[in-house]
Amino acid sequence: MEFFLQQNFVSVWHHFLSFEISRSKFALETWGSANAYLVFQVIAWHHILVMIDESEARIRDEAVELWFKLTKAGFKTRTVLTYSLISSLTSLSIETVRRQVKKLENDNWVFYSKKEGVKFSPSEKNNKFLADIFNVKEVRDLGRLLDVFEKHK
Repeated sequence: MEFFLQQNFVSVWHHFLSFEISRSKFALETWGSANAYLVFQVIAWHHILVMIDESEARIRDEAVELWFKLTKAGFKTRTVLTYSLISSLTSLSIETVRRQVKKLENDNWVFYSKKEGVKFSPSEKNNKFLADIFNVKEVRDLGRLLDVFEKHK
């Protein structure tokens, strides 16, 4: 794929940037700031990594069902998502991460404790928005981007 991108850079790269801009714009509108979005993205990434350990679901509908199940029931994991790890992954200061996690907690997206770290813990409304609107748009738009790549092969 890297060779393909090198050989087709001009004809496909603007499509990739358009995908990124569209996704980021929608995320900024949803979470209110670039910092909040970066922090949330790491939290969602951690949640899906834990989910992968729990199941071999491959189909989106199965994954969404498991996503909702794990969100309600919680999950057992040996990994703790700390402010330090989020800071390292986002290049934001630990204090900025702490403030953003607090805002996400107040907006019913996450739960934080020193023992358990940062956990994805959205309200039912937030989780439904994420699965039924935000991710549906992501999947659609990424699919369209991959169609562009396929067309240029």
